[in-house]
Amino acid sequence: MGLKSRRPPKKGTAAAAAATKKKMEEDTKTEATSEASASTLSLENLRMDDGPSAVEKLSADGIIATYSSTSKEMHRNTKDINVQNVTVQFMGKILLDDSEIVLNHGNRYGFLGMNGSGKSTIMRVLGARAVPIPDGIDMFHLTHEIEASDLTALEAVMSVDEERAKLEREADLLNNIMTEDGAEARDDYDDIVDRLQQVYERLEEMDASTAEVRACSILSGLGFTKATMKKKTREFSGGWRMRIALARALFLSPELLLLDEPTNHLDMEAVVWLEDYLSAWKKILFLVSHSQDFLNNVCTHIVHLSDKKLKYYTGNYDSFVQTRAELEEEQMKRYHWEQDQIKQMKEYIAKFGHGSAKLARQAQSKEKTLAKMVRGGLTDKVVREASFNFRFPDPGSLPPPVLQLVNITFGYPGCEVLYRNVDYGVDLDSRVALVGPNGAGKSTLLKLMCGLLVPTVGDVRPHSHLRISTFTQHFVDVLDLTKTPLDFMCDTYKEASREELRKFLGRYGVSGEVQTQVMANLSDGQRTRVVFAKMAKDAPHLLLLDEPTNHLDMESIDSLADAINHFAGGVVLVSHDMRLISQVAKEIWMCDNKTISRYEGDIGDFKMILRKQMHLKGEQKKIGMADKSTRASNAGGVDN
Repeated sequence: MGLKSRRPPKKGTAAAAAATKKKMEEDTKTEATSEASASTLSLENLRMDDGPSAVEKLSADGIIATYSSTSKEMHRNTKDINVQNVTVQFMGKILLDDSEIVLNHGNRYGFLGMNGSGKSTIMRVLGARAVPIPDGIDMFHLTHEIEASDLTALEAVMSVDEERAKLEREADLLNNIMTEDGAEARDDYDDIVDRLQQVYERLEEMDASTAEVRACSILSGLGFTKATMKKKTREFSGGWRMRIALARALFLSPELLLLDEPTNHLDMEAVVWLEDYLSAWKKILFLVSHSQDFLNNVCTHIVHLSDKKLKYYTGNYDSFVQTRAELEEEQMKRYHWEQDQIKQMKEYIAKFGHGSAKLARQAQSKEKTLAKMVRGGLTDKVVREASFNFRFPDPGSLPPPVLQLVNITFGYPGCEVLYRNVDYGVDLDSRVALVGPNGAGKSTLLKLMCGLLVPTVGDVRPHSHLRISTFTQHFVDVLDLTKTPLDFMCDTYKEASREELRKFLGRYGVSGEVQTQVMANLSDGQRTRVVFAKMAKDAPHLLLLDEPTNHLDMESIDSLADAINHFAGGVVLVSHDMRLISQVAKEIWMCDNKTISRYEGDIGDFKMILRKQMHLKGEQKKIGMADKSTRASNAGGVDN
């Protein structure tokens, strides 16, 4: 689910706004549902009620945002966001300090920063309108999956028509106000005209004649078939309900779309489709993503959260990396030049400050120059935030094969068979990436390998001394969120000393005060590091990794790739992060059509094939729709 919001009317429009609001509240009271679900929550209800409650929830969660009072002066019809002197705190800790938030219409922003730096919190501040955002900018902040209900996937996306009904009623009410005698003499007449124009524009965007086609197209791109579009949302897993929430966000097409790791629950094919879809976004897109490929293909700008400031860069991720490196190189040149000048002047002052009158005057002059340099502000030294750099320990050798899949067949009870007659093996030098369409059984194969599932036919034969560590998409399940990382490790490994485990956690980027914070208050990225620390402590021979990068920043993903490449054991990986696959995979196994086959080629080739297939499907759909339209037109001619 996400939060779709619009600002309440200005105080200057109190008379019209109050009358409109009261009438609409009466009209919609009987329609209001008891739960604010993504499938039933209307724009008008959110516009009137959810703004304040969202801000109150931020405060209850320990999040406080302050900003310059001049930021409130943005005109309601502007499509750009410019908020000055923004400070954001979480539990008393400053995440953003006296920075500016500038988001311009038509730009697609990638939001980067280290794990735990505050990216998701800052997105929550925007989504709750805890900082001034122009009244005319409606937004959708994708926060969690749609709630389970009896609505089908298609109905859940199409339920935006409830917004249409309320907008149509609002248009009628505003028109009635404008046709009253003396309406043009009202102080708030211009504001009423502006709001009516906004309503008409929104209704035009929601053209009913194309709504179902658009909804089906979006769901199809995200991996839904015609059959699954008709399934009730309560029949889907959390990951699939998240896709429905994402489809709803795309269908609504808000002025400001906030997405936090939108690819986390998608397979590779859906990621490729989403890249293409978002790369054509014409409004404001603000997203957090760990995928370099995704950021390069979607973003026109990068916003980097570093040292509690937001820094803005034009271009995609690769451009950001290059520009940042060049700026930092120039900064370090200035820094070294200034430090050399300061050193020379101090040495001169110390040596000649008490010498002859002439030398003393020169020393005084240099002292004034030095003081002026300091007053004017010295260049800071470039300090890169430390990313975690870890290694999986050497597990020792085992004779191959360490794990065999012997003629296995598997299907979940009451469901179609996923795999039939599969024979494969994994050794300590294996570096395997599993790819394939969603539902082909990639995660299931990992569960078969580690013994969580048992084949219907055939055997999984691990070496008798084989140690396996798994990373699942639901990695939080292995953590006790009421404990600190240090206490969790101490309780898990009682034979190790507290100091030993403190140092061990530090190798995985869990250091300082993070070690002693309750894990419920840590970011998903920080919790991910705790899981990797636990996996490494178990010294496995084989790593089974199911979407391990979902909550890691770019630097941490590079560290993970480096750790895998130095690991003396085997790795089987499921990931939609093509960059990680390109860094570590020696083999690509294609899971599809109830079997596994080795893919000859690299992950870049595979992505190109996916994109070609996707475009071919799109062209076939267009042809089908055109034929259907022609048949309908011809039928109409006969009837006449």
